Amino acid sequence: MRVLVVYDTVYGSTAQIAGWMAERLNGFAAVAATVSRFSENPNLADYEAVIIGSPIYRNDQILESIKDFVTKNNTALAQKKVGIFVVALDTGGAYYFGRLTGGLEHLKKFAALFAKSPIYGKVLGGEQVPTKLSLKDRESLVNFYRRVMGSDEVPYRYSMNKLKVWEYATRF
Repeated sequence: MRVLVVYDTVYGSTAQIAGWMAERLNGFAAVAATVSRFSENPNLADYEAVIIGSPIYRNDQILESIKDFVTKNNTALAQKKVGIFVVALDTGGAYYFGRLTGGLEHLKKFAALFAKSPIYGKVLGGEQVPTKLSLKDRESLVNFYRRVMGSDEVPYRYSMNKLKVWEYATRF
């Protein structure tokens, strides 16, 4: 089976995870996996299955580029086995100021974009590197950490786990 792992990324975590996923998939004799950033306009007709990934970014959303990719290709994707994943620091979720956030809420919103429901989805851990952040992202996170933790410092956070990515690929 030919599998496309398509993604977009802001700071690189989702690209790393897409690579790990293809690495695991290519370990199976009957699978040939290819990784492609959405902007490379991969030809979906070349694949029997597609896995689509996005980081959770500003305002707890998947990237607009991935939303647009799904919308543009919804007819073709309905003919494929489709998996989805989101990359977030909060893989479990929480109740925050009157609403659920993180974790499965991200997957639920992502899955709702598809004409035919994806067969598998998962929230995978990401990385937050303060020195890589744009000024706008840094300011947004300083405001968040000030409200939540009473600190103006944006901490380094790492929750990426290659074994969990490989587990996703194996289950898919």
